[in-house]
This record gives sequence, C-alpha cells and structure tokens, in this order.
Amino acid sequence: MADTTEDSNFIFSRKAIVLTLEIALCLIATICKAMSFGCYLWGSIVELVWAIIIFIVYAMKLDVLLRFLPWTDFFRAITGTLLLFICSLVCLKFAVTNEFSMEIAGSVFGLLAATVFGFDTLCIIKQIKELNEESNIILI
Repeated sequence: MADTTEDSNFIFSRKAIVLTLEIALCLIATICKAMSFGCYLWGSIVELVWAIIIFIVYAMKLDVLLRFLPWTDFFRAITGTLLLFICSLVCLKFAVTNEFSMEIAGSVFGLLAATVFGFDTLCIIKQIKELNEESNIILI
C-alpha cells in the first residue's frame, strides 16, 4: 500500500515550502544588497547557505540518521531570525538616510525573510515538542 503521509514526499511538504521561501527571500535580499554595495551582505549569504544545506539534508532523508537535526534546524532558524531582523533594520536606516533604493529593497526582503525564519522557528518548536512527547510515551 502506498504511503501518502507528509514524510513520504518531502518536496511537497510544508517544511520544504518554508525552506524554499527562505532560500528565495535570502537570495533576493543578497542580490539587492550586492547591487547597492551596502551593508551586512554576509548575513543573508550565511542564512542562504544554511537553508540550502538543511533543505538537502531533509530532501535526501538524512534526518532519520541525525538525531540532533531538529535542534540544529532550530538554532539555524532562530539565529536566522535574529540576524536578518537586526541587520535589515540597521541597513534600512542606513539606506533611507542615504537614499539607496536597492539597499531599501534588500532590507525589506531581509525583513520578510526574518519573518519566514520566525515562522519556521515556531514550527520547529512544535516538532521538537511532539518528538519529546513521543519519546516519553515510548519510555513509559
């Protein structure tokens, strides 16, 4: 019988859509910031690379081999939220005072990416909580 659960096809799962959105927004923010030669380009690049790595790990179903992956993913998402939020606010203030339009666009996409990373953080917290409840049931 065919398995039609969310785990059987990662590409169409909510996690894949969120990771794809994170990758796309970080890529757009990186391109906009690179075009303006603005500030803090490295933040969006680091989060872009981490999102691609996590996407590949989940797509290749290596998450069943790595027990610590939900926590790694949690720290990636929470640092992405904080890093992109703070860097985008600083760059937005810098761009508005100096009237750099591409830097403003990059900062706005960085803030959108920070929002998506925040949503991913909340989803990961829910996933970790469910994993802990399952492990407590098995141990009893």
